[in-house]
Amino acid sequence: MRLLLSLSLVLSMSGSEIERAQQVARGRDSERQQFHRRYVFPLTDAAVTQIEIITEFRQLVLTTEEHIFRGDWLFSRSVKSGEEAIASSRGLVKIRAMVRFNPLNTYITPPPYLLAITPNATGAPVALETQVASQFSTPFKGRGGKTVSSLVGAALEADVASLQLGQATRIVAVILDGKELARTTVEFGKLD
Repeated sequence: MRLLLSLSLVLSMSGSEIERAQQVARGRDSERQQFHRRYVFPLTDAAVTQIEIITEFRQLVLTTEEHIFRGDWLFSRSVKSGEEAIASSRGLVKIRAMVRFNPLNTYITPPPYLLAITPNATGAPVALETQVASQFSTPFKGRGGKTVSSLVGAALEADVASLQLGQATRIVAVILDGKELARTTVEFGKLD
């Protein structure tokens, strides 16, 4: 089965776009991996390991894959189910970043990292309202036999209106205390 690929960010999910997203989710594993690879930007930074983009279209692909994995094949062929599944993310693009801390860190909570995006292909990134979720190690026995876990990283997440992004190329960055730690260029016009 060949996947039908769009060449631009889907700004409004129509019934045909929902069907296309569900078709991608029903594709071969290698085709789905190739589809998702375009949305994940691995970084060489020691702390910021990757930036990921989740468009409304990709969110539906991920949700449909999850339903198929659980054996709910009917979901993958129902436009109505697809519409309901993406209702809360209509018109939004989610930007995520993964931050890894040095194993010797002494953080109790993550530092105030922010995701940022440029208004165009150049210029300084503008900070976005960012949610930061702590990531902890697997519990282990600490001093005195007490079970503990340590803060090993953080997941950053921000939502941006797809209409604000449009089909433009933009720089997505991770900022801490006004200093840019890592960045990548995202061509939103080449994402679904």
